[in-house]
Amino acid sequence: MSSERISWFPVLERDQLSDEARALFDQMEERMGFVPNVFRALAWRGDRMLKWYAHYQSVMEPTPGLGRAEREMIAVVVSMQNQCLYCLTTHGFALRAILKDPVQGDRITLDYRKAGLSEKHMAMLDFAVKLTLDPVTVTEDDIDELRALGFSDEDCWDIVEVTAMFNFTNRLMSGAGVLPNPEFHGMAR
Repeated sequence: MSSERISWFPVLERDQLSDEARALFDQMEERMGFVPNVFRALAWRGDRMLKWYAHYQSVMEPTPGLGRAEREMIAVVVSMQNQCLYCLTTHGFALRAILKDPVQGDRITLDYRKAGLSEKHMAMLDFAVKLTLDPVTVTEDDIDELRALGFSDEDCWDIVEVTAMFNFTNRLMSGAGVLPNPEFHGMAR
């Protein structure tokens, strides 16, 4: 584990964690080889971390109309608008891994407008940017545009909810000074 400070708030040792949090840490370590700093940073508010993670898992669950790649695209595009280093780094990795294309993953992360995306994906991401930067201007016409491109009402709701989840999480990570694990920078390249 790095000795770099990962948060401006308390970071608990494993023996200070609840059984549920310790089990989650064990699961993450087994799957990834390390515990992502988001969990280490949020664990001092253990019940809230577990509720946040349950909601995150639910929102990121793929559906036929909005797969894992689309959800990660929204995550990185929202995170770029908010300049959230933690989420850009971690979800940039996730998108590269899902796409199995590090160049395309990085292009979407850094400037999706230059990534050669479909009209449908561009509309989805343009909407996520609008909801992130100027939510008061969002109207039903915006949802109708997504519907016209083939997104169902459930898909549109999920686009809204994933966008909102990452705006929330970006602010948590930025407001707590959470740094990404160094491992994420080189993954899926």
